[in-house]
Amino acid sequence: MTSLERRCRRLLARWYPADHRALHEEEMVAVLLAGARPGRRRPGVRDTFDLVRGGLAIRVRRGAGAQWRAAVDVAALLVPVALLLSALARAVMFAAAAWQPPFVDDELRQFLRILTFALPYAVVVLLAWRGRAGAAAACAWAYALVILGEHVWGSVSASVTYTVVGDGVLLIGGVPLDVGGMAMSALPLVLCGAMLLLAPSPGPGPLGGRRLLWWMAVLFAGAVAGAAISSRWASPPVWALAAVAAGLALRSPVGRRALVVLLPMVGIHVGGLPGVGHLLNSVLLGVLAAVVLGVTAWMARVAGKAPAPSRVGQTGQ
Repeated sequence: MTSLERRCRRLLARWYPADHRALHEEEMVAVLLAGARPGRRRPGVRDTFDLVRGGLAIRVRRGAGAQWRAAVDVAALLVPVALLLSALARAVMFAAAAWQPPFVDDELRQFLRILTFALPYAVVVLLAWRGRAGAAAACAWAYALVILGEHVWGSVSASVTYTVVGDGVLLIGGVPLDVGGMAMSALPLVLCGAMLLLAPSPGPGPLGGRRLLWWMAVLFAGAVAGAAISSRWASPPVWALAAVAAGLALRSPVGRRALVVLLPMVGIHVGGLPGVGHLLNSVLLGVLAAVVLGVTAWMARVAGKAPAPSRVGQTGQ
């Protein structure tokens, strides 16, 4: 046995299930040896990558690939739902503050402003629910640009002078721009659009449309009930009910995987790492989102595909 053949068989043993090797190992090794240049002692980079990719794809399909597919689909819808409920909870908080004596006109204006800003989230949820992932993602990204534009306009119009330029605050054309704050504000919508495009078929999935609507109603009712006590109590009931929902999700394989997919969004909602500036937090959360979504979306898509023909041996690299 040559050194090349020994290394090929070692790769197959490491990445492929035993029953698959029993059926196809000799054929795959023969293809690898036939395509290798004379004197080569180890598989080429492309052949190695193709072997590893094929082995992982088989293991994902045989394992919990379908569960990852359902988890990514559910999470892609839960993200805009969470953004909508968060905006509505803040609107309820300002509404409660506005109507508690003494009447504060500015609080009412804030309520109307936040309610207006919540409408695009509702559009994204509706489009995602109807399966129009591309349109929902485009709407989310367009709204992210609107939020960035509002930040820039607010910085240009504000009379506040920054004496220290740091923590993501940069002077651009003599105007101080909080780049870190802008990134943290736009990151949820950017992540939302990315999840909608990466999900194979976003929607309620195994969660069920009626159950999701019921939970949305319960969470909103919790915000209203808390705000009726005090404006500061609008958010705590929502977080408590969300923790209960997460606990219930841990009981199912799809729910556990959906929570993994939602980790970057949870990190954004809690503000990232404490004591770290907005700019660094946005970078860290962006990297976390890219890793989590990249891996889980790949696993979800592989789960829904038939095994692709191997390209091993088509090149002598």
